[in-house]
Amino acid sequence: MQINISTNISTLTKALDSFGKQQVPFATHRAINQTAFDVRNEIVKQTFPRSFDMKAKQFARQAFRVERSPNKRKLVARVYDRFGKDYLVNQAEGGTKKKRGRYMSIPAQERPRVSGKATYNRVHPRTVLNRPKAFVQKVGDQHMILERRTKERYPLKRLYLLHQTDAQIPKRFPFYEDARKKAGRVFDKHFATYFAAAKRTAKR
Repeated sequence: MQINISTNISTLTKALDSFGKQQVPFATHRAINQTAFDVRNEIVKQTFPRSFDMKAKQFARQAFRVERSPNKRKLVARVYDRFGKDYLVNQAEGGTKKKRGRYMSIPAQERPRVSGKATYNRVHPRTVLNRPKAFVQKVGDQHMILERRTKERYPLKRLYLLHQTDAQIPKRFPFYEDARKKAGRVFDKHFATYFAAAKRTAKR
């Protein structure tokens, strides 16, 4: 998932003299990059914690990255999830999650903490079931992946809930909405600051 931050400044450019027009690409380049970092901070510090109750408090900080506008000729930056996880897209857009194979796995509260890609791979359902003390069992009407963590028969840890049907996923992570709102609030301010600085330091 990602959001691109770009701008159309043609209207402003028409109102400037030739000297001012020369400073617009530089100011826009700087403003877009600063806006992208502001958007990332909004997602990491506000939107993500408000949307999820996760044990891994640093996950959002590790997941979301900024790809800068590289120069004043390419005036686009983006904020993106470097892990490329489908479940974040599902939470941001809502809809139906299709099961693959016999079951669809939903993480349970006792699944180990996920702090990065390596940890996620270690607790993936297929990987978990390779462990000697992990197994599938039906509890009531619900199939689960359980794991025995001690030598005793009980208690068992619930790692995943297994559903035999597709799941409806509510839209709970307003990534796109909050990113656009934040960009709209801060871009003009950043552009004005960098444009004024460019005019002060440029040589006529």
